[in-house]
Amino acid sequence: MDSLTLILILPLLGALIIFLSPKNFGILSTLHVIISAITSAVLLANVCKVLGGETLYSYDSFLFLDSLGCVFLVLIAVTGFLVNLYSTTYMKWEFEEGHINLCDLKKYYALSHVFVFTMSLSIICNNVAFMWAAIEATTLASVFLVAIHKDQKSTESGYKYIVLCSIGLAFALYATVLLYSATFSNIGNGEHAMLWTSIMDHAKDLNGDAAKLIFIFALIGFGTKAGLAPTHTWLPDVHAQGPAPISALLSGVLLKCAMLALFRYYAVTAEAVGFEFVQSVMLVSGTITLFVAGIFLIRQHDVKRMFAYHSVVHMGVIAFALGIGGEFGLFAAIFHCLAHSFTKALAFCSTGNIARIYGHKDMSKMGGMIKIAPITTILFGASVCSLVGVPAFAIFVSEFLVFKGAIASGQFIAVGLFAIALAIIFIADFSHFNMASFGEPKDVVVHAKEMSLMENLPLIALCVLIIVFGVWHVDSFYTLVENGVKILMRG
Repeated sequence: MDSLTLILILPLLGALIIFLSPKNFGILSTLHVIISAITSAVLLANVCKVLGGETLYSYDSFLFLDSLGCVFLVLIAVTGFLVNLYSTTYMKWEFEEGHINLCDLKKYYALSHVFVFTMSLSIICNNVAFMWAAIEATTLASVFLVAIHKDQKSTESGYKYIVLCSIGLAFALYATVLLYSATFSNIGNGEHAMLWTSIMDHAKDLNGDAAKLIFIFALIGFGTKAGLAPTHTWLPDVHAQGPAPISALLSGVLLKCAMLALFRYYAVTAEAVGFEFVQSVMLVSGTITLFVAGIFLIRQHDVKRMFAYHSVVHMGVIAFALGIGGEFGLFAAIFHCLAHSFTKALAFCSTGNIARIYGHKDMSKMGGMIKIAPITTILFGASVCSLVGVPAFAIFVSEFLVFKGAIASGQFIAVGLFAIALAIIFIADFSHFNMASFGEPKDVVVHAKEMSLMENLPLIALCVLIIVFGVWHVDSFYTLVENGVKILMRG
């Protein structure tokens, strides 16, 4: 069995094992962590193979893994494992408080691995139609995780999620069909016309008007799934109502899978009609998304909704970086996917701790967290600092490169707009952080003590990663990103 096949089989096998396991909290949680660790190890082993200089293929090129895909497998492996590790703690609290039962727990753990399977397939699938189907399947796998509590709000948010994303992905399906048709008319081979590798090889021969229409449909479709404005409206509700670990996976990993699809359409269209068109479209999309989300961010008091709007903001940053283009812009866009993944996983996991302390998510009724749970407050503050681009945190690196690329290419109006949007976000975030963390508690404190070291360990690991990637030049990852830029630029 080849290694790419193993990537897909392991999470499905893990889901089946959990589904057939006895209803015992300890057994289910232990299996969940072990399966997640094994899956992550196999994912990283495949990444190491690509780092050695090869592109992996399987099943007559139906599956493939290049440097660009490796960046996103790293997110599933690292973010996914740490979030799944934290989920055992979070679900223990939910079980003890009677919010879920053992049947719900078994379903949650099993579906988490099905979710990992669908995301992994979307990344390593070379077939453009099956990649679209895999991204659609991520919705089906995760909607039941969002609505695990079965109350009215979570059920409504799950319904909104599946309806809006499915409608959006219908546009991505139009892009898929049009791309296949346009490629087939040039090469006359139906099988090769479905493969990304063949499509890129013949992208220069695509009809220019068709390529532009394909990209617009792809932007609407995958942009909906990624949370780009104005089709982002499902995201705040879903991230606010789902369990904290699922919000972390949705924001930290799933949105990036949709972005990877958009990256590939960006590369095809740029090869067909040049970079000017795709950069202009993405610059407009990124700017709109930054300002729409930034304005809504100001008035959020629910800590999870605040971070949900941050997901929209940072998808706007990635789109904006693609709009800046060039080596700096493309490097920033790819690097930002990792920086945001680690940061947002930390942010949403910290909301799980915060909700346990106060029994709710309303920051206007919190206060005094630094006295009650200083480690949680520091972790919460680290996520906020990274999200607003404070130096020494990972997101600062990509946002600095966006500024550098924009100035180097003479896009000074874009620089100004980007700076204004980030300033709005900076002010909003630190006012919210101050409200929750300092002063005296404004309401009842349900759990007036810090979480244990083991409970905080996954969050501490994420915080360390944010700082490591913000301060050090991690050679192996930078190699993947640089090779990913070459794939997008075909250079």
